[in-house]
Amino acid sequence: MSYKKFREPDCVIARNITFEQGQYKLLKNINLSIPKGMITLFVGHNGSGKSLLMQILHGIIKPTDGHIDSISAKEQRFVFQNPIVLNRTASKNFDLVAPFCARNEKLKWFQKSGLTGRMNTHAPLLSGGEKQKLAFISVFASNPNLIFLDEPCANIDYEATQFIEEEILKARECGKTIVMSTHNKSQAERLGDYIILLERGKIIENSEKLDFFKNPKTESAKKYLKLA
Repeated sequence: MSYKKFREPDCVIARNITFEQGQYKLLKNINLSIPKGMITLFVGHNGSGKSLLMQILHGIIKPTDGHIDSISAKEQRFVFQNPIVLNRTASKNFDLVAPFCARNEKLKWFQKSGLTGRMNTHAPLLSGGEKQKLAFISVFASNPNLIFLDEPCANIDYEATQFIEEEILKARECGKTIVMSTHNKSQAERLGDYIILLERGKIIENSEKLDFFKNPKTESAKKYLKLA
């Protein structure tokens, strides 16, 4: 499977992002830059704000305050942990997301993901893991320049996880920018170029992978690594 090279700047910059819901501040003064052509991993416990921040960076949710500079929405895609599928076959769901994917490439995506036998199954009848794989291959086949992945391996088996991780690394090799959340410490070590640790809506640590895992700067990061 191949990807088109992306030659223009591909970077997301967030300045002073805050998100409030009622009396609660779910994100607090977030400042970060997503480097182009790299894999940035968001880690942190449940409720830390990973998914919310990713959706704000993608433009699905508007922040209460702050500003985001990013490439156009047409060049981005988002894979949710619990994907929404339409009441049509898996094959037709794929075509809606990746309408320009050649037939032979489409068949390769379904084969490698183990979904060949499910192409004509109505997508709502797929298992949670199958829906997740369908969303993943559809997005990657559409060849975006910036890809957000919210826990892409949460509901799938070991072989499917291997497939997804391999495709993520291939995409990075071709200059794609990946922003991903995970609860899996080993996965973060395998895939991440940069690690961002969130805790209660704040960025606690933001560093290159080796620094984060070998020389964490904050007590929160040290505690997280012991518990992860």
